[in-house]
Amino acid sequence: MSLQNASVKKSEIFLYSFGGFGSNLLFIYTVSFLMFFYTDVFKISPAAVGTVFLVVRLIDAFLDPLLGMLTDRTRSRWGTFRPWLIFGSPLLAMTTMLLFTAPDLSPSGKLAYAIATYVGYSFVSSIVNIPYHALSAVISKDPTQRNWLVTTKNLMGNLGALAVSGSVLPLVAYFGSGQKGWFFATLLFSLSTIISYLLCARGAKAHDTNEVNTENASHSHNAHPSIKEQIKLISTNGPLLALLAATVVKTGALIINSAVAIYYWQYNMGRPDLYSQLFIWGTALAIPIYFVIPRLVRKYGKKNVLNISCLITMLPSAVLLMTPPENVMLIFILSVLVKVLVPFTAVLPWMMLPDCVDFGKWKTGINGSATVHSTMIFTNKVGAAIGGLLSGALLGAAGYVAGKEQTPEALSMISNLYFLVPIIGFGVSLLLIWKFYPITNAIHSKILKEIDDKENNREAV
Repeated sequence: MSLQNASVKKSEIFLYSFGGFGSNLLFIYTVSFLMFFYTDVFKISPAAVGTVFLVVRLIDAFLDPLLGMLTDRTRSRWGTFRPWLIFGSPLLAMTTMLLFTAPDLSPSGKLAYAIATYVGYSFVSSIVNIPYHALSAVISKDPTQRNWLVTTKNLMGNLGALAVSGSVLPLVAYFGSGQKGWFFATLLFSLSTIISYLLCARGAKAHDTNEVNTENASHSHNAHPSIKEQIKLISTNGPLLALLAATVVKTGALIINSAVAIYYWQYNMGRPDLYSQLFIWGTALAIPIYFVIPRLVRKYGKKNVLNISCLITMLPSAVLLMTPPENVMLIFILSVLVKVLVPFTAVLPWMMLPDCVDFGKWKTGINGSATVHSTMIFTNKVGAAIGGLLSGALLGAAGYVAGKEQTPEALSMISNLYFLVPIIGFGVSLLLIWKFYPITNAIHSKILKEIDDKENNREAV
């Protein structure tokens, strides 16, 4: 058996999954609380916050694809992807600490500081997370093993989200609230992230070495593809482009939903205590879903399961949109249900991405896992930028003022951003995948067979 086809041990899958825990700790932390930190702690206006998000993502538009290409070309004694995790995670922790620091500056100084620290955080996040996600396509070529790899890492990511959502506000209060509370809470999550990535690198050690990388390169018609060829790997990959388009819409909608969640429960409902409870119950009850997904995918296919999941997730959101705020328990229960359904739409795009890697190799002959995965990281950031920009701009336009009693217009805007936008996002994503994503289980099996046939013929010659 060749090195690249070696079976993955359960212990390796478990250790690799810790990357999902660490990644989601800081991702959910920033997505859920950075806008609130900026407006209510650092005292930046909502419109300015939207500008910060937009500027950072425009910079990412140039950096992320280049980082993915650089990662694919990395050769070191620690492997291709693992050194980025080992040496990048401490930098990620430090930049996150700076991100949640609120120095006493002028309004223009605060804006400049927010942009500079967010650019630094976003850049370092990319140099860690692009290689991390790319590992799933090189650890195993077996579709079933890949599905479990992606599912397990997302399950651990779900636990990371649970840790953040259920503990951030209590931790901030415990450490003294204000800037002091946010500093120590951020420190705790940042240190946990370093440990998580080191465990992940340990789990992938046997599958990301010089020996394995040399063999993988020998199975590519070009072991060191040019940047032009790597760009072609993306531009000619129809399934990848469809998946990215659907993801950017869905991510933008979910970022808006996450960004205004704390506002909704604090101002619309007057029950900020239920905010943490919502995430605790929704995330905990979603855990069994992760064990169901690989089985459903194996029987019905990733594309079908994703489309049905989008449709089902829209239903409780539609009911929530029409439910008066006086029905606290109904709103809480339906909001928990939406959280329980999240794994389907969160896991499946990442599960489909290695298939897009295979499609690209089938079409171009290039092994470009990090290049392809960098596009998903970038797409998530674009969605986050759009979501952040719209959240800040629309809240500001509706008259939101931090820490004050909100106007009916502001409350209505918060409600629409929280419930209506996700419905639109899931609906558009469903249409894009249904219409433009062609890879089914049968087609993927055919692609893998043809790749193996080409490699065997090349070796025979």
